[in-house]
Amino acid sequence: MSSELLTGDSGRETARLARRNQLARAAQWFAALEADPYARVLRTGTGTPDAAEEAVRALGPLHRSTLADTWVTADRAVAEEVLAHPAFDAPGPAATTPAGGPPAFRSAVLTLDRASVRPLAALTGFGGPLLWAEDAGRLEKRTATWARRLLADLGGRFDLAEDYARRLTSPVLAEQLGLPEAAHEPFRRLLSDCRHTLDGLLCPQGHAAERAGEAAETALAGLLAEALYRPTADTLRAARITALGAAEPTAVLVSNAVRLLLGEPGGWRRLAEAPDRAGEAVARTLRTAPPVRLESRAVRSAVTLAGTALPAGARVTLLVAAVNRDPLAAAAAPPFGLCADLHFGLSAHLVEPIARAALRTLAETLPDLRADGDPVTRLRSPVLRAPASQPVAAGPVS
Repeated sequence: MSSELLTGDSGRETARLARRNQLARAAQWFAALEADPYARVLRTGTGTPDAAEEAVRALGPLHRSTLADTWVTADRAVAEEVLAHPAFDAPGPAATTPAGGPPAFRSAVLTLDRASVRPLAALTGFGGPLLWAEDAGRLEKRTATWARRLLADLGGRFDLAEDYARRLTSPVLAEQLGLPEAAHEPFRRLLSDCRHTLDGLLCPQGHAAERAGEAAETALAGLLAEALYRPTADTLRAARITALGAAEPTAVLVSNAVRLLLGEPGGWRRLAEAPDRAGEAVARTLRTAPPVRLESRAVRSAVTLAGTALPAGARVTLLVAAVNRDPLAAAAAPPFGLCADLHFGLSAHLVEPIARAALRTLAETLPDLRADGDPVTRLRSPVLRAPASQPVAAGPVS
């Protein structure tokens, strides 16, 4: 990229975008150094953000993060009001960065408001015109088939996140969208390049990753236009949103569930002895290590939230994992999970069945699975806290 930066208009534009990206990330680091707990959540690298999330809770039901220009909550009642109130009807990423100007790259796909979700959600429902499976049970059976095929090709040591969770999710989604087999591998590669998309909504990614994601979103549109059966503008849009909304969160959910079980004495053995309890493990993971930890919404019209007047254009971020830990929430409250009012309205119903089948099949096939090194969290991943690597092993201990 160095030669590109030195010559021509495109090179100057690339340099400008890269510089703006660096400044936006630097602004988040500066805010964290100023002891802003939400900025500390955004800045978190491989460590856990739990302490910073609890620091937000200690500041009240709705905290103003001045340097990050957003309101933040760890309160379940406030979070539920945000998802239910018509004023919060737009995705929350800002139109400008703290460093000034628009973000260097922000997904052009994940931009739904609630009115746009409804007709597209009808397309991506089970038994609808886009998905192959008639119900969640059928989706789980097909996922298990793909999982057994994939596990048969893995050796005694592999990367749980990269070699299993991510490689499983892409063919399952490709099949559900009716893509021909020849399109499966390019579909997988494009989804891999889009893995930073959700984190990039709130945290500037490395410039190379952002450029790869932007190119992949464009190429994905072209692939789907060629591979979908009788595509329309709506089915193309719905398929792109579904793919981006399901692929990486599902892989993260599977990886997190395995990590929690392997970290608990006897946890994996208990699941291997009763694989049908995979659903319980997935539900627990959605509560304690959700695959999407930050959800942001913009205020469409002035509203009062938690006794605070918010003007149109204000932003509110929900700390999903902290919301699940809210000590004032009802003990029987279900996991806050994926917020299905915007883009996850097209994909949330796919994530859990795929994860259940992936976990159950893994336990059935590799009852002696064990960690083979420390898992590593991807940098600049405050939204997903996605694994960069998660080494595991099965079979005799060498």
